[in-house]
Amino acid sequence: MRNLITIAAALAAAASVPALAQHADITISIENGRIVTSADLGAGPVAQRVFSADFGALGVPDFTDEPGFLAAPGTFAFGSRTGFNMTAGLRRFNGSACEPVANERIEAAFLTLSAVIGANPAPGIDLAVQSDGAWHRHFNFTLFAEGGKLPASGIYVAELELYSNDGVTAPSAPFWIVFNDERTEAEHDAAIAWVAANLAAAPCATDLDGDGQTASTDLAILLGAWGTAAGDLTDDANTDSADIAVLLSAWGTCG
Repeated sequence: MRNLITIAAALAAAASVPALAQHADITISIENGRIVTSADLGAGPVAQRVFSADFGALGVPDFTDEPGFLAAPGTFAFGSRTGFNMTAGLRRFNGSACEPVANERIEAAFLTLSAVIGANPAPGIDLAVQSDGAWHRHFNFTLFAEGGKLPASGIYVAELELYSNDGVTAPSAPFWIVFNDERTEAEHDAAIAWVAANLAAAPCATDLDGDGQTASTDLAILLGAWGTAAGDLTDDANTDSADIAVLLSAWGTCG
């Protein structure tokens, strides 16, 4: 399934691409016992659940090794493994919404391990945590057609979750990678915006930081907005004890 020639060509092409252009990571941390995804925008990580990728960026069609995943030393327990699962089937952006794919699939591979992001939710793969507790991995993502021919171009949306097998850390909230295959940047941007607004929007109003749960970080945000409308959960244009009561009643994972 995995095209070794394509991957070898991609690695060769990568050598001629500036290092900055090759490297894009989803930053991983653990907050309140749960994995959280974010993006480092230069001023430190900012919680984020929608990420972009471009097939062909390394000069090889239908292939990319971005985004990578980066957890700092001490994030995970040495001896544990971290990986991802597919929490929904692969979708294709049609210009105004996402729809199920036909024959399109994305293979995610790392050395001899691989998993297919297909039409349905499915288990993924996990890799060993480094000796210092860090986890920095780049999977090879390859777009292919199963029992058919690939469309000439498209934008594909993969919904994933990150997990640890340490028996303690809870999986991340779902996050999305929006893969562009030969469509314009404007179309890619439109797909990212649609996913952010329609799939990644906080599932409950009390999830103020958008990490899929109501927890101490949301309480901190609410307290920081005390006396203003910024943390208002009761539609009275003020953040006060009534809003704390609403937040505490929704404590835990958003459903």
